[in-house]
Amino acid sequence: MPVVGRRLAVGATALVLVASAFVAVGVFGSATDDPADLPSATSVSSTRTREAASEEARNPGWQVVVDGQAQLTYELPPEWALAEDTESLESSNGVRLGHLADFGTYTCQGAEYGRAFSGSGVAEGVPADAAAELAAAIAADQYSDANQTARVTLSRATPVVRDGVRGSVVRADAETTTDSADACAGVRGTVVVVALATGVGTSVVVLGADTVPGEALGPDTVEAGDLRAITDSVRPRG
Repeated sequence: MPVVGRRLAVGATALVLVASAFVAVGVFGSATDDPADLPSATSVSSTRTREAASEEARNPGWQVVVDGQAQLTYELPPEWALAEDTESLESSNGVRLGHLADFGTYTCQGAEYGRAFSGSGVAEGVPADAAAELAAAIAADQYSDANQTARVTLSRATPVVRDGVRGSVVRADAETTTDSADACAGVRGTVVVVALATGVGTSVVVLGADTVPGEALGPDTVEAGDLRAITDSVRPRG
């Protein structure tokens, strides 16, 4: 997926609900291309521009992220780069996310991409509905362009209780379905949204990650165990 902020805030993505699947627009390169014609992907070192919170992480060695506005705390592996506090992005369903972070940054065809990202904010609606709508929107945003359609399948909302606060977790799996001009982007990905009913409303943490690289390959994808540990670390603040 492109590095945080480049494709998330597309704003114009249309979502169509058919049975249990959302259909939106996505990208990947042609399987029939000559390998010599495929673009190369070069890993680059992400530069941390925001310091992690000073408190001790429950996952040893991890970074603690505190979102005071959303009243949430969560943790990220040490390899993830924390973006500046001033950076934010808006999903196509109108949820603004801050406290952004990237993992697995690489360049391809003159643009920056990332294997995974995270962010947090406040959404409207009850946790189950908010998580489902946001997961579908982010999955569509991340795997969208004007040339082809991706299939986004939504899980049922899973009830959770974190430090006495109730909420829901929803997962969206995105898969591109036809060839496109962009061989740099991942062809499959996952978006997980954890939504908790806090004192400010429905607070959310979004985690998006490629699960299958595109034809240009690039860095390895995030370990499944890390994805689970990140989502499990989300808890209310104060």
